[in-house]
Amino acid sequence: MLPEYPESTRRAFARNVLRNSLLLRRGENLLVETWSGTLPWAESLVLEARILGARPVLVVEDEATYWKSVEEAPASNLGQTGTHEWAALRASDAHVYLWGPYDTTREEALPSSIRNRIMANDHEWFRLVQRSGIRSIRWDLGRSNEVWAHRYGVDLAKWRSELIEGSTVDPRPMRRDGRYLAEKFRKGRSVRITHKNGTDLTLRLAGRRPRVDDGVLDREDVRAGNVVQVIPSGVTVVTIDERFAEGTFIGEGAGGVAFSSEFPSQIPLSGGSWTFRNGKLTEYSYERGGTEFRRAFKAAGPGKDRPGLISVGLNPSTTSIPLLFDQERGVLSLAVGRNSEMGGHTRGSRFVAYSPIRQADLTVDGAPVLRNGELVGARD
Repeated sequence: MLPEYPESTRRAFARNVLRNSLLLRRGENLLVETWSGTLPWAESLVLEARILGARPVLVVEDEATYWKSVEEAPASNLGQTGTHEWAALRASDAHVYLWGPYDTTREEALPSSIRNRIMANDHEWFRLVQRSGIRSIRWDLGRSNEVWAHRYGVDLAKWRSELIEGSTVDPRPMRRDGRYLAEKFRKGRSVRITHKNGTDLTLRLAGRRPRVDDGVLDREDVRAGNVVQVIPSGVTVVTIDERFAEGTFIGEGAGGVAFSSEFPSQIPLSGGSWTFRNGKLTEYSYERGGTEFRRAFKAAGPGKDRPGLISVGLNPSTTSIPLLFDQERGVLSLAVGRNSEMGGHTRGSRFVAYSPIRQADLTVDGAPVLRNGELVGARD
C-alpha cells in the first residue's frame, strides 16, 4: 500500500496542479476521479479547488470492491460507463485522474478479453475530452508498487518522491525551454545525435508541429487538441521523416520501453543499440529485454522499423519514473514504429519502442541544441 504523506505535501501538490497545471479559475467545474489508495490526495484537491472558488465533484473507485466485481460480476457488466458519468465529464471544465488500481500484477494477469472489456470506453473518453476541450491531468502515484519498481530497476521510495517533487516544480522554465526546442524542430531540416558511447545518427525533420508537454494546459493547448497531460510533465516531442535514418543510436542504461499488442504490459528495455540503414532499423541488441523486443518486433506490421520521433526532457526533478524517463531534463529519446498519435505517418500495428540517452550532443541543421545533455542557446 501507499505510505501516508503529510497534509502540507498533499496540499502543495494540489495547489500546483490546480493553479499552475490546469489554470483552474473561480466558477469552473472540476471533476476529480480517484482510487481508494489515493483518496487523501483527492481530498486535498477538492479542498484547494474550493479555496480557489471552483466547484469540485469527487468520484471514488474502491479497489477492494473493484476486484470483487471482477470476480463475481458477469463479464458483460464490466467496463460499463453510465450516461450520468459521461454527463459529469461533459459538464466539467477540468479533470484530475489519480490512476489505479494499485495491484498491477493482478491487473496484468486478467484474460485479455476481460482487460479489453474493462478498457472498452477509453477511446470514447479521449474523444469526448478533446471535443469538449476538457483540461485533464493524470497522476500515477496510485500505481507505484514494489513489483513495477523491480521490473523497471528503480528504487520505489525514490520513484514516489519524484512523482511528487516533479509535479510541484515551477512550470515556467519548462515552458520557456520547451518552446525554444519546438521552434528549432519546426524550422529545422536535419538533426544529428552524437555521444561518446559511439552514437552517431542522422535524421530528417518533416516540418511538423512539435508537442510541448510543460505541465501547463492553457488555451493554446486546448486549441491544438493537447488537452490531456500526465504529470510529472516536461518534454518536447516531434515526429520525424519516417523515410530517413542513417547511423547508430546506443541507449544509455535503463529507461527504454516497448509497447506491443503482443504483450499485456510494457516491455522494459535497457542497454539498447539500434543501427539504421536506408531509413530502416536493420540491427538491434539489448542488455535486457532483447528476447521480448525481438518477439514483438517480428510480429509487428509495416512501419515497425521506421524512425518515429525524437524528444528532449525538460523536468529538473525526475530521473527514476518508469515510463516517464523521457521527462528527465536533458534526456534525448528516440522512438521507432507507430507515431500517428503524435502527428506522424506510421500507423501499422500497435508497436512502438523508445530508447533514451543521457549527456548526448544534438545539432539541428549543424547548430548545437544540446551539448553533453545541456540545452544550448535557450532564451530567458
